[in-house]
Amino acid sequence: MRKFIHLFIFFILTASSSILAQSISMSPTRLFFTGNPGEKVTQTVTLQNSSDKDYVFNLNYKDWVREEDGNKVYLDAGSSKTSNAAWVSTLENAITVPAKSTKEIVVTMQIPANASKSTVTNSMLFFTQLPQQADQARIQNGIGIITLFEVGLHIFYTPPGNQTKSLDITNISEVNNENAANRKVAVSIQNDGNTINDATVEFELTETDTGKEIKLPTISISMLPNTNQTVQFSLPENISGNFLGVAIIKMAGSNDLRVGEKNFKF
Repeated sequence: MRKFIHLFIFFILTASSSILAQSISMSPTRLFFTGNPGEKVTQTVTLQNSSDKDYVFNLNYKDWVREEDGNKVYLDAGSSKTSNAAWVSTLENAITVPAKSTKEIVVTMQIPANASKSTVTNSMLFFTQLPQQADQARIQNGIGIITLFEVGLHIFYTPPGNQTKSLDITNISEVNNENAANRKVAVSIQNDGNTINDATVEFELTETDTGKEIKLPTISISMLPNTNQTVQFSLPENISGNFLGVAIIKMAGSNDLRVGEKNFKF
């Protein structure tokens, strides 16, 4: 008897708000809550379904932390020291978004009476597509493929008194790499403020002998307080000479800049 294997493929999209070639979109993709201990606060997120079929999603929570290289690691809800997953709820644990329609989901945060007045907390609410009877598995080489999707909503809580935005450049260095054709420069950053900080990091090289400038593609970051992150900039192939490297951090919602410099010989 021929055996068919059903392969479930999940695509997790957190930075992007659209899936299924724009058929399902979420707005916003991040919720920022604030309030005093003991307060209940609500916000609304909207799912829009522009396709010709209904979609059903299961709702579930996770914690997450960002490693120093920027990689995001997901954890069981409630396992992180800065988790607020237990504070968050919705009216439904599963929702249907009919074809050609939108669905509003009210997200409620019950801030505990004993919540810290200085700690920023975070979690993620996942919307995981559930397979429907109408979904037909395509049979390809003995494998039936059902493609399911999952989209994540970032949830943050910031105490009202946390309003200090600050980032600091702690180091600039060339990355040790045996592949000379893939040289990189790393900029290490610390969030020494007490609130979430969105920013862009720019890196420019000026050849000291000729004055020629090289501007590398800008990198966007989002950092929680008391965290460190290192962003890496790929250098042009066959770069050679003496250069002054300048890193510039531009924080969202602020005219404040952070600038760091270092001389390089490539």
